[in-house]
Amino acid sequence: SYYLLGSPMVVDTSFQSQPEDHMEDVVTLTVEEYAEDIHQYLREAEVRFRPKPYYMKKQPDITTAMRAILVDWLVEVGEEYKLRTETLYLAVNFLDRFLSCMSVLRGKLQLVGTAAILLAAKYEEIYPPDVDEFVYITDDTYTKKQLLRMEHLLLKVLGFDLTAPTINQFLLQYIQRRGICMRTENFARYLAELSLLQADPLLKYLPSQIAAAAYCLANYTVNKSFWPETLAAFTGYSLSEIVPCLTDLHKACLDAPHCQLQAIKQKYKHPKYLQVSLLELPVVLPLH
Repeated sequence: SYYLLGSPMVVDTSFQSQPEDHMEDVVTLTVEEYAEDIHQYLREAEVRFRPKPYYMKKQPDITTAMRAILVDWLVEVGEEYKLRTETLYLAVNFLDRFLSCMSVLRGKLQLVGTAAILLAAKYEEIYPPDVDEFVYITDDTYTKKQLLRMEHLLLKVLGFDLTAPTINQFLLQYIQRRGICMRTENFARYLAELSLLQADPLLKYLPSQIAAAAYCLANYTVNKSFWPETLAAFTGYSLSEIVPCLTDLHKACLDAPHCQLQAIKQKYKHPKYLQVSLLELPVVLPLH
């Protein structure tokens, strides 16, 4: 079902590396005096931990549409078990990095996705759901043994490197650097999550660029302003450098209401997110 060298062994389920704090926002990112150092570290790390942008062209049996369905399902899993937003982003990073170098048949794609969110939950959550829960959510399509074997294979393919910078981490940094109202912040989070569905064309951009595009698109929609000077100085990205990614994200998000995959829209329709998924994006952005 997937091509590999050697047979994966069952992973020890006690493997855990979790942050001490359970706050939604990544605590380390709030340390003001280190903000620039942290940002620089994340910018260097994101290049190392990025998936291959066009890996899907080399996959013989799966498509970007199948990946989108899987990511939509992972969003539902995250909601069902009240997982942190960062867990979802990490799971998608693990999935894409795995698929960048392993050929997977469509019948095993959900197994890879389930192993990815299991591993991300172990890494990110204080109380991750039990392995049996992850078997249950697949309607017992796979056995516990299959899931644990895939988890171990995933770890090996990732080189045990799980500290990948995510769009979510960069977006939190930008918001902490230049505050925006809760409505704009939630809308930026919504748009950033929608980007996870779009392997093509958005995987060709780095997480820091997609986060900047989500910030700009949300800020323009709510406040008619794009990219503040403080963030241009902080990131080194000018608005013109963000425009290609912003244009692609805008198009993807405009198409979202007509898409059958509605888990992210349903999530952000909740009053706790101020129902931002009901906001209408401008059809045209004044970028030229």
